Amino acid sequence: MKKTTWTIQNGVDPFALFLRLVEEFGEGQVFLLDAAEDHSESHYCMSLLAVLPVVEVQVKDHWVSLFAPSGMLEKLGVAVLKNSEENCAAGNAPEPSSSVVGPVQGQRFENNPMDFLEGLRTRVRELFTDPVWAPFSAGWLGYVGYDSVHYLERLPKTTQDDRQLPDIRLQWHAAVLQLVEGKLSLFDSSEELGSLLDPDVWIAVKNQVNKVADTVKRFIQRPMTATALLARYEEQIPAVTGDVRQCMESSDTQDLLTDEVTQQEYELAVNKAVSYIHAGDIFQVVLSKRIRVRKVCNAYEAYERLRRRNPSPYMFVADYPDMRLFGASPEVQFRSVNGIAEMRPIAGTSKGRGRTLAEDELLRAALLHDEKERAEHVMLVDLCRNDLGRVCKIGSVQVQSLMQVEPYSHLFHLVSEVSGQLRPEVSVFDALLATFPAGTLSGAPKIRAMEIIDELETLRRGPYGGLIGMVDFAANANTAIVIRTVLEWKHEYYVQVGAGIVADSQPVQEWQECNHKAGAVLEVLQALSTVVQG
Repeated sequence: MKKTTWTIQNGVDPFALFLRLVEEFGEGQVFLLDAAEDHSESHYCMSLLAVLPVVEVQVKDHWVSLFAPSGMLEKLGVAVLKNSEENCAAGNAPEPSSSVVGPVQGQRFENNPMDFLEGLRTRVRELFTDPVWAPFSAGWLGYVGYDSVHYLERLPKTTQDDRQLPDIRLQWHAAVLQLVEGKLSLFDSSEELGSLLDPDVWIAVKNQVNKVADTVKRFIQRPMTATALLARYEEQIPAVTGDVRQCMESSDTQDLLTDEVTQQEYELAVNKAVSYIHAGDIFQVVLSKRIRVRKVCNAYEAYERLRRRNPSPYMFVADYPDMRLFGASPEVQFRSVNGIAEMRPIAGTSKGRGRTLAEDELLRAALLHDEKERAEHVMLVDLCRNDLGRVCKIGSVQVQSLMQVEPYSHLFHLVSEVSGQLRPEVSVFDALLATFPAGTLSGAPKIRAMEIIDELETLRRGPYGGLIGMVDFAANANTAIVIRTVLEWKHEYYVQVGAGIVADSQPVQEWQECNHKAGAVLEVLQALSTVVQG
């Protein structure tokens, strides 16, 4: 794999570079994983941009739909069903990114589709003959939605699937950019693709990757700010702002937000969950609610404001032709490099941040000595230990740090780190699902908590509560929990938040906690709606 590295003298804003690449290659062609510089304690100090998706994999209800240039999958040894529109309809697969050339090719799996994804990963890995593999230089980028739990456990399916989103959506890009420690590296997979693509398609891909390199080089020489690029973006696509203004003129801002679960419905669900806890079924369960927001601003502007208001170690923009995800997640879901698996549960939240260093220290101390927060955190650390114990070597699972207080822009969190050595026979995708979903988004015991979630929540969660990130072809993984995230779908935004229900939970307070958690994201969208209306 070809690697080109530039030394950056004055730093590069990953989002500004993302916007420049979108400007050059179009929406749906660039994927951004954006790490805040002030979160080095998270061990995630790399920002990553992937350009030019060549293959897209979608999984929905055990149907795996693959989009790739004609003939490519056969060359990888993938058994493909007949090529037809009927197969596409059976999988209910949305159209892939426009650079993925070729017809839909799919195969039905009644069991765990992760077995298929792992087989495809290992076949692709054989194409890369580099003696030393640079982690996260090529692989699958995308999301695994919460509802993928059905591929791991036999759970009821009573929630309404109103949006029909893929459970899993992953892409392989021809070019990956890594920004770390003052250096920007471009990893070019076009040579490896040469054995899989027809000559004309391969030449087109190589030319596009060369264009990526030229665009990056010019950007380094003459960098632009995200603000300037956003202004240019709106000038080039006036229909975006035009539609927004028309929408704002036709309706009052009071109906900007719609709770898709009423307060009464949510409080009834909390009471039912508490009754299960008192009956001894569970210790905790996370119940969520979904908020629909009229699209009154472009997503890139909203993301820029969100990342500045709430910088987090796992920020991202995932563009697809039919949907978009952007967010600022504070929490790793699962990370594995060279066989060492890591989880970092976050549970325990301070009452904001202080106005002075002295006030901050008081809030830190109060959080660290809050018995309720500590008890909940220890329970979730134990859940992580159990999850890793399912896939790691006996005796290798260790709590590396316990209840460290980490600062974030608006609050403090209690954070621990649990790690272990993966067993050699465990695939990276099996490990992902064995630790999935996070206990902080489900509850404990996990399986019974998920059954109760299915009973008490009326709508499928979709990406919320799942994971987003990268699994590279050498079986390294770096993924975050999909929280503090906005889903753009059919000209509307969706924000979903949850609260951990325990024995002494009060329904009104849990409803208020959900609103508090949604605050940072909703305030950004509401502020931008005011700007647009003005």
